[in-house]
Amino acid sequence: MSLRNLFGTLRCSRKRRRENETFKEARKEILNHLREVHQSVKLLPLTSLTNAYAARYNIRCHDLTLRTDGGSSATTQTYFKPWPLEKLEQFPLDLDNPDTNSNVRSDEACFADLDKERSRETTGEGDSDGDDTGNLLSYVLVCQFTQHARKATEARATLDDLSGWFGRSFNNTIIRERYMNMAMFTDPGSNPLASPPLRFEDAWYPHLPQGQELHHINLIVTHEAVCDNNILRSELLVLVGVMRTRLGRVALQDHVVAPVLLTTCTNNLKARILIAYFDGKNLIVSKSALHDFSSPEGRERNFPLFLLYMCSQAVGDTKALVAPMATEEHVTD
Repeated sequence: MSLRNLFGTLRCSRKRRRENETFKEARKEILNHLREVHQSVKLLPLTSLTNAYAARYNIRCHDLTLRTDGGSSATTQTYFKPWPLEKLEQFPLDLDNPDTNSNVRSDEACFADLDKERSRETTGEGDSDGDDTGNLLSYVLVCQFTQHARKATEARATLDDLSGWFGRSFNNTIIRERYMNMAMFTDPGSNPLASPPLRFEDAWYPHLPQGQELHHINLIVTHEAVCDNNILRSELLVLVGVMRTRLGRVALQDHVVAPVLLTTCTNNLKARILIAYFDGKNLIVSKSALHDFSSPEGRERNFPLFLLYMCSQAVGDTKALVAPMATEEHVTD
């Protein structure tokens, strides 16, 4: 090797070392900022936050309009690309499958009973106490995503199979137990805040060849209460808890972004989608309005809409440092 080539190799080696050190320092700073947001939200004595109030804690909320064309908002980085409706329609329910047929009929019967009950409530004959319809809604969404067979080339293919998501039970690779407790209670050893009881339902990874892993997580939770359009404190704790867990994994130490797609179901048969990532300074949350599943028309419209997002393709470069956004003009209230 000539001296010129040797010096060139040494310069390249030094440059790579400097870049690696810069990356490690930036990643360490991201983790520190994310921990600060987590602790700030944990200490908030509030059930929910307006967008303006959340911005005080470096949380930037944006409106998310759920679309059927597979498009994404240009306001934030894109890490989840939803299916277009035409793709979902390529895989209709396989009602020739006896298990799927039975489950679909059972779900329809449950909703029919609820429709009758709600009709009685409007006339003053029913009892609105003990509403646990959020649990039913999350159960049906999970079944439609993971259990109902679809007409496809693969026998008994389900939407999670077709969209490339791999189901896993909640464990320390998705969200650490102490972060789960933090989302459900202020302090498990004391009385919880007046936050809606939260239940973790299911979670999924992108399905990749063995030995490969992405930061993206797709999960669904139930809040056993009636909520408004403000973001819930417990939703924020779920989002940040997942991000800190994912970024803390040795297997993912080359990544700096941990995107999360969260489906939240609440009582009164309502649900919303949240898509979040941390840009190094701010928690960026795109949040849909609450969608109503309480009528046959609402269910016919919204179940496919939510499945489009649950089937999203994991996209984006999670190894690249994200430039913090100019925030004030983007925050919506």
